[in-house]
Amino acid sequence: MEILHILLLGIVKYFWRDAVNRLTSLERDILIVRLSSYNTSGLGIPLLRRRILVQYGSLVSRDFRAIVQVAPAVLHDLLPDSIYEAWLALCRVVPLAFQPSINDIDEHCVCPGWTLECHNVLTH
Repeated sequence: MEILHILLLGIVKYFWRDAVNRLTSLERDILIVRLSSYNTSGLGIPLLRRRILVQYGSLVSRDFRAIVQVAPAVLHDLLPDSIYEAWLALCRVVPLAFQPSINDIDEHCVCPGWTLECHNVLTH
């Protein structure tokens, strides 16, 4: 339950709200097109509720779980680089938090230069 509240209903929720609020009307239209054309079949999630996701209505945890999976693709070139990089970091950390256990932390963290970050997140 803590992971749900801290990550999805906390960090991801406010990151998404910030991202959408930064966009111009044209950029929001681009985001809607990207969300509507995103193939979610390999993610194990239903089609994205694109208008609701962009208008930031009554989003629930499943919406934020979907957002964190598609954000790197749909937000590309719509946000300043530093904010987009923060999204990429968040999208790398969230799946790790949902792992019940990790037997070999070094093998699990295969991104070059990211092993120390990964290890710190998972062991503290």
